[in-house]
Amino acid sequence: MTNPETTPTDGVSKKLKAFVVILTAITFIALVALFTKLASKQTGPKKSSPVAQNLDQYLSNEYTEVGTRLMNTGLKEQAIDQFIKVWEMQKIGSLDRAKAAQTVGDLYADMGNCQEALIWLFRAEVSDADKTLPLQPGIDSCLAKVRGTHSK
Repeated sequence: MTNPETTPTDGVSKKLKAFVVILTAITFIALVALFTKLASKQTGPKKSSPVAQNLDQYLSNEYTEVGTRLMNTGLKEQAIDQFIKVWEMQKIGSLDRAKAAQTVGDLYADMGNCQEALIWLFRAEVSDADKTLPLQPGIDSCLAKVRGTHSK
């Protein structure tokens, strides 16, 4: 038998209901804040640390130096590989990226591959926002060669 004094007839007390509702609301707000933080972390741009930036610059300088030495010794294909690495490491639209693309284009032109040279010279042209690099003579020369071979 049940004792009427210990069995609740009205359900849960109002104080307990209020506590559970408040705790549920706080939990919900905390979860929303957590998911918002996670979502903004994934979509935000990655910021590299100064150490990583210095390492990237060091590697870029190393590739440039090695590429220049290879180029000066006549190993143009190997030099191209080094300058492509420099191009890949630089920020889009930077002058260093444009210079690396120009060097690759000039090397391809020196090797007689004007079709590939044009790709890289056009990349350099697009990257050189201030139009400071002397790209037009190389582009014109390769265009004349490419057009001359296609018209035959």
